[in-house]
Amino acid sequence: MEKPIQFHEITSEILSDLSQNFHTLASEDKTITTIILSEYENKMNNVSDIKKTMTTTTNDFLLTNGNDSASNAIDQMISLSVLNHDNTTNQNSNILILNQTSITKKISSPSRFRTIENLKRFTWKSTGPEKLLRAEMRIFETVKSQFQGRYINVLNDTQKIWTVCSNLTSKNIPVVLIHGFGGGIGLWSLNLDQLCIDRPVYALDLPGFAHSTRPIFSLDPDEAEQQFVNMLEEWRIGIGLNERFILLGHSFGGFLSASYTIRYPKYVEQLVLVDAWGFERKPDNWQESPMQRVHIMKYFRPDLRVKFEKLFNDDRILEYLYHCNAQVPTGEQAFRTISDVLAWAKKPMIDRIHLIDERIPIYFLHGEQSWVDINSSVIAQGKRDNVYIDTIKEAGHHIYADAPDEFDMYLKRILINRN
Repeated sequence: MEKPIQFHEITSEILSDLSQNFHTLASEDKTITTIILSEYENKMNNVSDIKKTMTTTTNDFLLTNGNDSASNAIDQMISLSVLNHDNTTNQNSNILILNQTSITKKISSPSRFRTIENLKRFTWKSTGPEKLLRAEMRIFETVKSQFQGRYINVLNDTQKIWTVCSNLTSKNIPVVLIHGFGGGIGLWSLNLDQLCIDRPVYALDLPGFAHSTRPIFSLDPDEAEQQFVNMLEEWRIGIGLNERFILLGHSFGGFLSASYTIRYPKYVEQLVLVDAWGFERKPDNWQESPMQRVHIMKYFRPDLRVKFEKLFNDDRILEYLYHCNAQVPTGEQAFRTISDVLAWAKKPMIDRIHLIDERIPIYFLHGEQSWVDINSSVIAQGKRDNVYIDTIKEAGHHIYADAPDEFDMYLKRILINRN
């Protein structure tokens, strides 16, 4: 078994190894073409104005027009890889390309950009696994409990899943945390201390996201979903988690947690779905338009800095999210493969919820102000026994950050009382 990495003992040798690992992967495909939708969609008149074709490499990062703060710029980066990849160039687009040494402005229509002088306040740096690790370490400075971090090898040691764990000596049922789209382990920082008081806690970065390596996913939605599930099972074996555990997934992580439970029910004690994505069916009367896609995209761009401001008084959460999402976006591409216009799954989980062993209780937790429809949870409750639904007031999609105290109390109630 690999020696655990202590967060306060990161050596230059480890950083060098991580850097070499990721740079080798990045060199295979340095250029990623993506589409960004403008903040000013209500002022746009046609599709060509909405689409912004942008190209980024390992050392080049992009900023679209209208950003007034670094926070908005980071949010833009978070959503950068979600949208449809497109190799066509929009001749009418305004693109600002920032890299380590220069600022270049390309304009072929009236500019909506801030002046170059105003934009120079943004400090864009190259990314890499070592920078992401340092950003994650800054997040964990606020966590009082002792956590260990290490990679778990999967797919015949060709891929690695980054994992942190705590309180492994406890005899209580472990909890496994799976983050949502565009996130990572660091987003659980508001909750980890409470969760690990009386039980082992494992949190992992999904393959293709954050600090885990970037496998190539199938373009078939069924196969891509099963790739995630297979790697999660290999992770369980690799981490040595042989007893039953409580599986908790947020958003896209909830979708994958349900899929894992369908296939490997004997390892799941309870399934906790926190504002889970991908359960409801796409409405039959829904018609796609560029404007609707813009509004859907907003759901994936929360103001996480505000949500974490009680814990951090600086930009460390933004720095962490930036480095999480500036890597090769294979996880984001897999999400696009599995999703239908981003907001729904091509194979909605509500049509498969009955396949989960009825002995496994399912807990749906929703944010009262979230965009995720609670009706799919109600339908699930009608399809099988042992389903519970709860809502936290004044919380949106990111419940664990919007109302961390209420979220922790809810988990303790279901983990202790209902257990």
